Amino acid sequence: MAVDRDRAGVATVDVRYGQGTRDLLVPHKCLRCAGPLVSLPTAMQCAACGVEWPIRNGIPFYATADYFGEVSQPEMKTLIQAALQSGWREAIRAHKDSNPEFFCYAADLNRAGWISLLPIGPSSTVLDIGSGLGALTHALALNYERVVSTEPIAERVRFTRMRMEQEGLTNVDVVQTTIDALPFEDHTFDLIVLNGILEWVAAWRDAGTPRNVQLDVLRRVRRLLKPGGVVVIGIENRIGFHSFFGRVDHSGFAFTSLMPRWLASLYMKMRQPAFHRTLLKSSLGYRTYTYSPRGYTKLLCEAGFQSVDHWWPRDGYNLPHVMYRVADRAEIRDEALYECNAANRINGYAFRRVLKHRLLDKTGLLFATLPDLIMLARPSANGSNHADRHDSLIETLQRVVSSHDESGNGEPCHASVLMGHKLRNKSIIKLTTPSRMAAICKVANVRLPRAEAVEHGYHLLQRLHGLFETAGAPLAGSIPAPVTFIKHGPLIASVETPAAGVPLSRASMEPDYLADRRRVTRQLEMVAAWLIEAQPTLASLQSDFAPRAIPFEWRTMPTTSAQRFAIPDRSAWVQHGDFFPTNVMLDERAGRLCVIDWDSCNAGYPPLFDWFCFVAGLYYTHKRVRRLPKGQTIDALSFEQTFFDTSWFAEKIVEMTLLLAASTALQRDRIIDYFADYLAVRYHQFDHDRDSGSKERWGRLFKEFHAFFVENQGRCIFHPGRI
Repeated sequence: MAVDRDRAGVATVDVRYGQGTRDLLVPHKCLRCAGPLVSLPTAMQCAACGVEWPIRNGIPFYATADYFGEVSQPEMKTLIQAALQSGWREAIRAHKDSNPEFFCYAADLNRAGWISLLPIGPSSTVLDIGSGLGALTHALALNYERVVSTEPIAERVRFTRMRMEQEGLTNVDVVQTTIDALPFEDHTFDLIVLNGILEWVAAWRDAGTPRNVQLDVLRRVRRLLKPGGVVVIGIENRIGFHSFFGRVDHSGFAFTSLMPRWLASLYMKMRQPAFHRTLLKSSLGYRTYTYSPRGYTKLLCEAGFQSVDHWWPRDGYNLPHVMYRVADRAEIRDEALYECNAANRINGYAFRRVLKHRLLDKTGLLFATLPDLIMLARPSANGSNHADRHDSLIETLQRVVSSHDESGNGEPCHASVLMGHKLRNKSIIKLTTPSRMAAICKVANVRLPRAEAVEHGYHLLQRLHGLFETAGAPLAGSIPAPVTFIKHGPLIASVETPAAGVPLSRASMEPDYLADRRRVTRQLEMVAAWLIEAQPTLASLQSDFAPRAIPFEWRTMPTTSAQRFAIPDRSAWVQHGDFFPTNVMLDERAGRLCVIDWDSCNAGYPPLFDWFCFVAGLYYTHKRVRRLPKGQTIDALSFEQTFFDTSWFAEKIVEMTLLLAASTALQRDRIIDYFADYLAVRYHQFDHDRDSGSKERWGRLFKEFHAFFVENQGRCIFHPGRI
C-alpha cells in the first residue's frame, strides 16, 4: 500500500477501482485492531491482523442496514436506472410534480444552507454521516477540500457515488457503513454532520438505553473531530409546538415524544406500528429519543461538547433556508408575529392560529417549543487550537464589519439570521451586535450557477448609492451603503449597511392595517413620491443594462386562448424589478423609506412595473377573509378586488397611478397596456426561474391573472373608460 501526504499534510491511500486507482482522501483504520488498512484490488485489508472488508463497485464496504428511505426500494432502484440513462438531475426532476418533498430532499443544495455559518475554512476535511441521496455531501464538496460520505443503504450509496461522478466532484469518498462502524482515526475531521441521525441511533442498536446509545455515538463523534472542529446536528424538538397539534413522531404515532418514556414504550408495544421510514422493533419499546433545547445542551455537554449554539430552521431542519439564532429572541419573536399575521391575511383568518401564537408569546414558551433545531456543537468553548479557525467566512465577515464600525463602541458582532431560498445560489446573513443590526452580507458559491449576480449586485449598489446620495431627498439615504466585497475560497460575499426601518410587508400584514385608511394612504403617497424621484436617476443607467435587458418578447403570454388585446407599447424603464413590500423598509416616525435587494434591477421593464408590484403585494381585500381550505390562498381574490372592483383602495390606487403617469409623461390611456405588460413580464420572470423557491407557483398564478385580465379588461380599474 502506498501512503502519501498531500500538500495539507493529510495522508492518502490508493484504492483500486476495477482497472484504475483512486486515492482515498482520508485513510481508513481496522475496525477490529485499529491498524492501518491496505488497499487490495477487491478489498481493504488490515496490515496488522489481516482482516478484510470488500470493495464493491469501487466503494469500501464495512456494514449495511435494512432498507429504509423516502421512497420504496423498488422506486429507488428505478431511480438509479433513470440516473444511469439520463443523469441524476433528470431522474430526480421526474419526481418534482408527483413528490415535491422528495425532489427537494434530493436536489436542493441549500439543505446545507448553514455552511456559511460554520467556523471552518475551505481547506477543511468533513464527514457526512447518513448521507442519504447525497444533497448535503454535494453541497459540502463544493465548499470544502475533502468530504467523506457514509451511508449504510446500498441503493443510496450507489446513487450518491453516481451523483458525484456525474458532477465531476473528485474530492468525495463514498463509504458504505453504519454509524457504529466508522473506520477513521481520531481527530481527523473539521466538521461532522448528523442530519436526522441522532434520534435514530438507538433504534438501530438493541443494547443499552436510548440515551446511553446517543451519548456513546456523540462521544465517538467528538473523538473524530479535531479540537477546534464542529458537529452540525439537525433534529426535532421533543416539545416543539407542532407535536402538541398532532405532528407524527419517529415512532409513527403522534404525541409519543410528549409522553413519559415508559408510557411511549408501552404504547408502541401495544400498537406495534409499521412505519414507512424504517422497520422499528416495537417489542423494544420507544427508542427514538428527542429532547428539548435544554435537554440537547445537557446531552451534548455530557458527551464532552463545551459549546452548543442553537438555531431555529423556520421550515424544518431538512429545509434550513431561513434560520434564526435562538439566543437572539427579538428576531424570532418578530418572525413568529409576522408568520401569524401573514397566514391570517393570505390563508384566511383562523382564531386557533392567533390563540396559539398569543399563548406561546405571552407565556414565553415560544422559544422552548420551536419545532426543529440545528445545533452547532464544539468540543472547545472558543475553537482554540484550530489551525484553520481564522480562515472561515463567518469570522472573516465579523472582522470586516467590526473594522468598518463607525459607532466606535467596539461591540462584537455575530450572525443572528440566515435567509435563503430553495435551489437558489444566494443566502443572506444578518450580522448583529448586542445593541443593533451591524451589516447585511449576501453570499454565493462561485462553483454554482448565477454566483455573478451577487458581485453584480454589489457593483450596482455602489453606483446607485453614489447617484442617490447626490440627488437629495427623498433619494439620499434610501438605499443601503456598500461596505466591501469579499472572495473567500469558493464563496463570495457582498457586505452592505443595514436599512433603517422595518419591512413594509410586516406593517401591511397587521390585522387592522387596511382599515386604517389614513395610514395606508400616507404610505402609498410616500412610495409613489419615491418612485417619481427615482425614475430619472434610474433612467441614467439604461445603457449599463442594455446588453441583458428584460426581453421585449416577455410582454406576450405563451398562450393562444388568451391573446393580447392590444399591440405592446415599446416604452421601457430601468426599475427595481422586485419592488415588493418585503423590499421596502419603512421608518414611519422619520417618514422615510429605504429600498433593498436590487438584484432584479434591470432595463426593459414596462412603465409602472414597480408600482404594480408594490400594490399587488399589499394583499388588499374588501373585508377580512375567514380561514380557507388547506393549500388555498387569497391571491386570486385579492387580485380581483384590488384591480377590478370599486373601493376606496382602488380609487387611491388610480389616483396615485395617474400622478405617476403625469410625472413621467405617460399617456393615461396606455396605463392599461402597461398593466397587461406587468402581468406578462411577471409571469416570465417566475417561469424563467421556476426552480427557485415558490416561483413556479407564482408563475402559474400570474398566468391565471393574465387570463382573468383578458376576459375582464372592461372591469379593470385602469381601463380608459374608468379613468
